[in-house]
Amino acid sequence: MMIDQAPGYHARALRVIGQDLADLIPENLAIELQGDNFVAQGLCTKSRIGEQNPATPWASLSRLCNTLFGKMFRTSRREPDLEFVPFSRTYDAHDIERLDKQGTKQRSVASMPDIYTLGERLRTIGKVIDAHNGRIVRIFKDLHQIIFEYQDAAGTARKEALSNTELYQLQQRYAAERGGLNPPVSAKE
Repeated sequence: MMIDQAPGYHARALRVIGQDLADLIPENLAIELQGDNFVAQGLCTKSRIGEQNPATPWASLSRLCNTLFGKMFRTSRREPDLEFVPFSRTYDAHDIERLDKQGTKQRSVASMPDIYTLGERLRTIGKVIDAHNGRIVRIFKDLHQIIFEYQDAAGTARKEALSNTELYQLQQRYAAERGGLNPPVSAKE
């Protein structure tokens, strides 16, 4: 069964996924559409896996206090833990909706989105796919670039690669055209 894709579907879904994964600070990330589910896999530092989404506000406060007091009262002479471990998350339509509602409650109306966040970077890729009335196949992000594959409305396979600089420039064009009726249709115009 194919999910009905409303206008802006990929931009919204990829932004939500990026926001959910942001705390992991992935070294690399691959996102694929498998059926109607987005499957995100990648590598992050081992220490990030344990720091995800505390269950209660008290857990978050406790972690903050432990971090602050730990830094004030002891100095560490060891190297930071850079051991990378794999992670995998699957998102269905209900997950996207739930996470989007959570994110909407936390967003500030007055501020512009931070274009350096993972959510905004993925949102930009989603806008390109949406502009072609496309369907995501695969996205791969590393420290230097994002490569994405999708099928356009005619079913033609497309593949684009954007360096961090090119992605930033594309984000700037989208931000400048926000409120306009005709977003750019190609990442590399």
